[in-house]
Amino acid sequence: MEFIDALAGGFSSLGSPPIAISLLIGAALGIVVGVLPGVGPGVTIAVLLPFTYGMAPLGGISLLLGVYCGAFYGGAVTSILIRTPGEASSIMTMFDGYPLAKQGQAQRALSLAFMSAFVGGIASALLLGLVARPMAGFAAKFGAAENVMAILLAAVCVGKAYRRQFPAAMMMMGFGFFLATVGIDPNSNEQRFTFGIPGMLSGIPLVPVAVGLFGMAQALVMVSSPVPQFDASLIQSAGLSWRGFLEPFRYPKAMLKGLLLGSGIGVLPAVGAALSTSLAYFWAQQGSKDPTPFGQGNPEGIVAAECANNSNSGGAMITVLTLGIPGDAITAIIMGVFVVHGIVPGPSLFTDRPEIINGVLASLLVINLVILGLLILTVKPLARLAYVNPRILGLIILVLSFVGSYSAANSMYYVVITAIFGVLGLVCARANIPTIPLILGMVMGDTLEASLRQLLGRSDGSLEPFITRPVSLAMLIAILLILFWPLLMALTKRLKNPNV
Repeated sequence: MEFIDALAGGFSSLGSPPIAISLLIGAALGIVVGVLPGVGPGVTIAVLLPFTYGMAPLGGISLLLGVYCGAFYGGAVTSILIRTPGEASSIMTMFDGYPLAKQGQAQRALSLAFMSAFVGGIASALLLGLVARPMAGFAAKFGAAENVMAILLAAVCVGKAYRRQFPAAMMMMGFGFFLATVGIDPNSNEQRFTFGIPGMLSGIPLVPVAVGLFGMAQALVMVSSPVPQFDASLIQSAGLSWRGFLEPFRYPKAMLKGLLLGSGIGVLPAVGAALSTSLAYFWAQQGSKDPTPFGQGNPEGIVAAECANNSNSGGAMITVLTLGIPGDAITAIIMGVFVVHGIVPGPSLFTDRPEIINGVLASLLVINLVILGLLILTVKPLARLAYVNPRILGLIILVLSFVGSYSAANSMYYVVITAIFGVLGLVCARANIPTIPLILGMVMGDTLEASLRQLLGRSDGSLEPFITRPVSLAMLIAILLILFWPLLMALTKRLKNPNV
């Protein structure tokens, strides 16, 4: 009953014309950027973030959520038609979608992908509505020790998500934590790392950093990269099949596997949809009953991958709303809307601003319906957007990055920060250094510092509460296992085979 009341309240909030228009624009823009080569939701959301300053909180969040979800759908279009994934998470869709298109079944492949993504999006939104409140009740019992350990656990998960880039990812995470300390010390009122620059007294703002690292850096990459060549002959056959819309339901096991992995992995910080789609694809391959080999046009591969892809969104928002910890870079930027409006994500949000929680739940449901409707009406002209020259797109994004940064505070200081981090992002892209951990570190840095200060103040500098509180101890053990598991496995292997 509580869930139904929350949903009704959320739909009521979406009845406001400005919020409804924001949602519609976000959904349409998300589909477009998913199709456009090299853009993606992260870039678009970073560029749009400054423009949400003058909007109502739910309007800004709905706009960015529309882009977030819409890009998942749009990415499947280029994966299937030109064998070029619009998103990293759409790679697995390409493996079977493109062969189907080459066999003259492009409409079937697109219909399979869109309906599977729709099911994943609706399921993840319902999961958010059912799980978020109980999880927030559990998180409300967290003290300073649990908050510190939760953030450190998230940081380690971020680093491990990059595997061989673990040192570089942790370095960037640490840099993000450091940037969060710049400005006036909240306790002593002393200046920290301001170097006498007046603008830095209020700290390094998240908005221009995000715009620089994602928007401007990607624009510079696009402008300086050669124009990609691809076979666009299949774009003319873009369309939808009503029979294809119903086909995903013939593969309930593949659909369920995608939903489970997408929603579950979406909750984990920085792991993202790319891993969940890969795991769902290979899991579906193990139990497939369709005689068509995977990679040659098996529909179950598309169903599992797209269900996992779009069910990631609800899982990622769960950690944002209940713990105040972003699930990935995109939700970290979306958290910027909360920060701008003085809203603190976390357990208290459910009692202080329930209309935001209910609105987010309703938005995710409506966004998926709107996106599916838009795709039915416009899939053929949308597919032609793949022809757009990425260098022209890069120049447009570059201009919007500067305009958005300046408009955020009507200050050239923001523009300078955007330029600095844009160059840093370009260098990192060329050197293959991940930048997502930096943003996550900045977002979580304030909470980490405040919680650690609180803990040390109450315990007279002792770290004992970390091991005397059960939840904190459990998270500490999890951190140690994650860090030392490869070493433990290597030692175990050596003990079993001493001659190796």
